[in-house]
This record gives sequence, C-alpha cells and structure tokens, in this order.
Amino acid sequence: MMKRVGCIVGMLFFLLVSQGKAEDLAKVGYVDMDRVFDEYTETQKASQELNKEINARRKEITKLENEITSLREELNTQEALLSKEERLKRAQEINQKILDLQKYVRDVEMDLARKEEAMTKKLITAILSVIKKVGEKEGYTLILRKDSILYGGEGMDLTDEVVKVLNKGKRR
Repeated sequence: MMKRVGCIVGMLFFLLVSQGKAEDLAKVGYVDMDRVFDEYTETQKASQELNKEINARRKEITKLENEITSLREELNTQEALLSKEERLKRAQEINQKILDLQKYVRDVEMDLARKEEAMTKKLITAILSVIKKVGEKEGYTLILRKDSILYGGEGMDLTDEVVKVLNKGKRR
C-alpha cells in the first residue's frame, strides 16, 4: 500500500515537474498580419502595379464606350436619311459592339482578379517564410495571428521584427 502511494505521488510529481518544463519550453508569439501586409514594401509595389493596369484597362473601356456612344449619336442624327436596312445594319453593329464590350469587361475583371490572387499568394508566401525564419531564429514554438488571440503581452508581438526582415531583404 505504501509503495502504491509512493508510486502515485512520484507520478504526480513527475507530471507536475514535466508540465512546468513544457511550459518553460513553449515560447509563443503573435504577428499582426494586416499591419505586416500594409507595411511590406513589396505589397505596396504590387498594389501600385495592379492599379496601373486597372487604370490602363479603364481607359480602354472608356474608349470603347465613347465609340459606342458616338455610333449611337451618329445613327440618331442620320436616321431620317438612312434606309430601313441601313438603320437596322448599324443598330446591329452597335449592339454587337455593346456585347463585345460586355465580354471584354468580364474578361478584364477575371484577368485582374487572377493577377491580384497570384500577387497576394506570392506576398503571403514570402511573409510566412519570414515569420517561420524569425520564429526559428528566436526559438518560438508557436506563432499566432494577432486577430486570433484574446490577449498577448508586448514582448510576444513579432510584427515589427517580421516587417523589418521583409523590407530589409528586398532592398538588397
């Protein structure tokens, strides 16, 4: 009986001691991913590049819309002078241009969405890679997103370090 009690006490002591050591070994940090994304210079460059393409596509769409408007106005002013067949032909041409424009707009939207997704994946891959490197270098066993934790002390925030490493790596 005494051996059992001693054994149980020993096991409890072992569990308490080993649990304390496990807590000592666990180093947890967090990263504000929104802030990292906003402050990462490559994100800003990618955003500028995408906006540049969006503006170029908008200009092209505006040009096509103006062309359709011009054709409509021309048809309206010349309608009395044109034969029924010619009016119908021009109306069909305008309708075809409208359909072509609508298809072009859909294609542009899909193309830009694909480009944005590819850029975002590339940026996130780089960010996650740096987070892993910082975590390994500093001995962290767990790094969480800031928005998924309820409380984290100041010393646990790795955001500044991650941004610093990301931006430093891209200036070389």
